[in-house]
Amino acid sequence: GGQGVTRKLLPEMILVCNALLNDLKHPNEYVRGSMLRFLCKVKDEEILSPLIPNIKACLEHKHQYVRKNAALAVFHAHKLFGENLIPDGPELIQ
Repeated sequence: GGQGVTRKLLPEMILVCNALLNDLKHPNEYVRGSMLRFLCKVKDEEILSPLIPNIKACLEHKHQYVRKNAALAVFHAHKLFGENLIPDGPELIQ
């Protein structure tokens, strides 16, 4: 077997991740919900990984729109990366 390749996030990607994170913390529930919907389409573990705690926090949001889209984001992250990224995914959305 080969060795795992460790990639470093480029400075530009760190800025992108920070922008995503800001939208996940946004006071407007529609901005949060839209970002969560967008994250369902992201297939890069390196981008999703630092956002997981904030995605999980959105599961407890007072607005149903945010909670629903957070559940979808958890589902998609777990489907793509499973135990690596979000081992408690199935329990979170039951």
